[in-house]
Amino acid sequence: MNTHEHVLFLKKVFNHLGISEDRIQQYFCSAAEVEKFTSSINDISKKIESLPPLPKNLNPI
Repeated sequence: MNTHEHVLFLKKVFNHLGISEDRIQQYFCSAAEVEKFTSSINDISKKIESLPPLPKNLNPI
């Protein structure tokens, strides 16, 4: 399985558990793309902050 397939699988698991699949993100950046990396981190942070809290009945894994 490659990374993209893992992300798709995790999105299905999250949906099954009632967790927004938006909590799983995948970005592609090379080591030379510092600005793209920082932009990706900022984007992820904004998306996570805008999501509702996790369900309280969710057991930690």
